[in-house]
Amino acid sequence: MPVIVIKDYSWRQSSEFVILKIPLNGHPKRVDFFVIDNYVKVSFPPFILELFLWANVVENESKCTLTENEAILSLRKTNIDLEWPTLEIQDVNNDFKRECRNRAMERAHKLAEEKTKIKNEKRERIKKEAVKEQLNINTATLNKIDRIRDAHRKDAMREFEDWRSKAELSFLPDIEGEVQENRKAYKSPLKSFKVDNDTLKSQPATEEECKAKEGGKITEVQLKCEHLENEKQEIDDTSCSEDSESDYEFRSYGSMDETKKKRTREIYEKRKGRPGLDAVKAALNGNVLKRNNIFDEPSKSVPLPRKMGTINVTFSERVFPTPARESSHIEEQEWLQKQAQARRKVGFDAADLRPEERDPQWLKDKGDDFYKVGNYLAAISAYTYGIKISDKMASLYVNRSAAHYALGNYCRCIDDCSTALELMEPKCEGNRESRAKCHARRGAALCKLSSPQHGIPELEAALELTPDNESIKRDILAARQYFDVKE
Repeated sequence: MPVIVIKDYSWRQSSEFVILKIPLNGHPKRVDFFVIDNYVKVSFPPFILELFLWANVVENESKCTLTENEAILSLRKTNIDLEWPTLEIQDVNNDFKRECRNRAMERAHKLAEEKTKIKNEKRERIKKEAVKEQLNINTATLNKIDRIRDAHRKDAMREFEDWRSKAELSFLPDIEGEVQENRKAYKSPLKSFKVDNDTLKSQPATEEECKAKEGGKITEVQLKCEHLENEKQEIDDTSCSEDSESDYEFRSYGSMDETKKKRTREIYEKRKGRPGLDAVKAALNGNVLKRNNIFDEPSKSVPLPRKMGTINVTFSERVFPTPARESSHIEEQEWLQKQAQARRKVGFDAADLRPEERDPQWLKDKGDDFYKVGNYLAAISAYTYGIKISDKMASLYVNRSAAHYALGNYCRCIDDCSTALELMEPKCEGNRESRAKCHARRGAALCKLSSPQHGIPELEAALELTPDNESIKRDILAARQYFDVKE
């Protein structure tokens, strides 16, 4: 989109302010203002106003008023009572304007950083104060809870002391109780003996036991339990001592009754059937039993040789490569470094731009500087990056087509010229020369691609827009003579 510079503005001054009246053509929905030091920029596409003031102004005390048809800027002077002879600095070149523009952008960037820093510090201070206040509130709440708990504890202790002082008083102070002995005898737990009550009842107590019972020293149940326990211990001792003998002679049978003999014989018969008893007896007598062992016979001890065969081994397919062994990270980094070095050798690298330099107009001027010194690749890079930021700026396409034509990229030159002509709508006097350049350059590129039937009409269309251009006339004549085309 072409840029239209506003020139029909008016201004006046007082002792403190400079008042600017800027017409708003087309009723724009959004108007951008940028005022800092002696630089003023007002933009509402496609209109723009850029002023380099005679003296500095205070942007914080300046005001802007928008109406339906105009914008009124009230700029406060830095030096009050200073009369300005003119609104702008006279006789300035592009280098001075670029320097002032860059200085203003740097100052704005610095002020924005300071404001952000102050805002962050204020936010942190507010957070700290909020945390401190919350801690104070929590401390006060906990102290209040402790006071309430202490008060309740004191009340409870006071009530308890009152109750205890009343409870310690004797209910019947004139009557004293008698102390009696506990005459209930102790009974051992019957569950520890595997004897039921019938067995206990079937065995009578001796005379001494009965006498002890009559004396009140021990009960009949306790005597019978002790009797059974002694009997069981005798049987276990006898069986253990007799079991170690090889011929198992019952030497104590004479002193044992029939019940004990019967029980001892049952225990012996039960233990006689244990596995390995013969081996234990033979080992005690010094004899070793001979067992059936496969290693005693050589024919059975040596295994037969294995049969021959083929083992087929297959591996599963690996879908993903191993990163540690097959990664190409080093090669990728080397490739990226080479590409970055190549871009720097060209003369333009978007990564090296400062934030204030990422402006389509600045990139266009940068590309023009590269084009003037013959660095067409750098010019194309600058124009292309400007198009990425603002793809509706026709001048970027026009200038990039010239750089492509200089490098012989005729197809890309034709594409840029066509895009620029589409953006230069509506057709007016302000973009007539640019349209003529696009037609002439597109016609020359078509002729270079051996397409005079399309290229010569483009050159003629350019001549219609600029009838006094001698260069286009010479190009048309040379194209007709080269391709032998008659008028």
